[in-house]
Amino acid sequence: MYKKNPDFFADISGSQIIMINMDEGVFYLLPLFASLVFRFLILGKTIDEIKELFATFPEIPDDYAKRIDDVLNDCLKYSLIVESDVPDTIDDVVLNDLTYQDLQEEDFAYEITPSTDVQKLLMDDPIHDVSLDGWTPVAK
Repeated sequence: MYKKNPDFFADISGSQIIMINMDEGVFYLLPLFASLVFRFLILGKTIDEIKELFATFPEIPDDYAKRIDDVLNDCLKYSLIVESDVPDTIDDVVLNDLTYQDLQEEDFAYEITPSTDVQKLLMDDPIHDVSLDGWTPVAK
């Protein structure tokens, strides 16, 4: 079982998930398909259960099972998820006819690509150098 990496900032509220490794200044945007797989993983579903869920999608790409495996591998490679005995507490994912109707071909994109576009900004941000007591720089 997995949960989101607690050391990363995560916005899991929309259709795409944003995760930021603040220590390295690396930004990850998970497209819709990858976001759904990620949500199912941290809700405690097994890879086989996730594949069964996606098998019900109308017009699912033929290689959907490989895409699911690739998302899991990328999540592990980039440390977006970590092993856990208990799943995360997030809103459950509900797949219904509206979900299916709204899916476009591009929504089945699954590649998770790290971005360093804002790395300098994140690394230079002074909030990383302060203590919980205030704006006094923390000794490094």
